[in-house]
Amino acid sequence: MGKVIGLSLFLAGAFAAWGLWLAEIHWVKGWAGLAWLSGFNWSALPACALIVVMASYCVTAHARWAHRAMFLGVAWVIAVSAFAMARWAAFELFAGGFPGREVPGPGFVLLIAWVIVPVGFTIAGKRWLAPLHYWTGTLVAIGLLLVLPLSFATIKVFPAFNGSTDQIHAVKMGYPVFWTAVLIPVAMGLGRKRGRSG
Repeated sequence: MGKVIGLSLFLAGAFAAWGLWLAEIHWVKGWAGLAWLSGFNWSALPACALIVVMASYCVTAHARWAHRAMFLGVAWVIAVSAFAMARWAAFELFAGGFPGREVPGPGFVLLIAWVIVPVGFTIAGKRWLAPLHYWTGTLVAIGLLLVLPLSFATIKVFPAFNGSTDQIHAVKMGYPVFWTAVLIPVAMGLGRKRGRSG
């Protein structure tokens, strides 16, 4: 029964993170055209908070509150920073940006955004939550790599509101948010060393 409740809460968290993005796109920014790209996507802030809370409980439900709070604060800053960096890099790449300028190229920034999440989450998790295997970061990194392919597959099964099934609408629909909210906590949970206290 406890596992059923835990799974239900996990799925509720993933759908809530996705719902925050979708609500902002649909009701705040507006669905038409490229309105969803105007300004920062502020729903990312609470969505990242949900993701790090889920990740912390997938690692352990028994961490001290002070330790969990430290993990949540650090991981949230990392997650939001990675999102902001990836968002900027994506804009630059689609706008024709390229490496070799005075500022870091978008490809390099995207790489940094991809690296800081698995490294930062693993270090913070080991420091404040529970012992983690050294390969936990690799699992998180693989999970992040799977986000877009799974999102592109999802849009084929569940099209956008206007019936579109292209890759841009997969992002617009927020499917990467949903899959990030699923894969990162699962990867963190799988990386925990069993048989030791949390």
